[in-house]
Amino acid sequence: MYRKLVRYDQWHFAEVDPVCLRRMAIRLRDLIVQKVDRSNDIYGFYSSTMPVIEAAIRGEITESMDEDESHFISRNYYHDKSEGSLPPEYDQDFMTAVAEFSVTAEALSLEDFDEVLLDGVTYGWVDFEEPGDWPDKVKHS
Repeated sequence: MYRKLVRYDQWHFAEVDPVCLRRMAIRLRDLIVQKVDRSNDIYGFYSSTMPVIEAAIRGEITESMDEDESHFISRNYYHDKSEGSLPPEYDQDFMTAVAEFSVTAEALSLEDFDEVLLDGVTYGWVDFEEPGDWPDKVKHS
């Protein structure tokens, strides 16, 4: 792990942790392949989410994504989840993987951080993973 000073924009950081994002993407990709029937993909995981996952695995995502703008997880998925009406294959493990990937891709802070103000811009110190840190040196699995 190493610490990096990253710009903070009211609700998320400007950069993602690419090593952590790759790890979360691989987990979600594997669960999508295992649990989502490609011919009955009602939430568009193959069409909307998988391209983002594959880009994350390739290391192409370095800036935080705004899920409100890019919609890489279906609004219908979130609606049905909040209603408790997801199909049974979308179990707790799957929902956790979706949430972890989303939070990491959006570079949302999972803990308090010390704000640093530089030239009127807010920054925060963020822990970034290095290859080989998993599982012993990471804060969030």
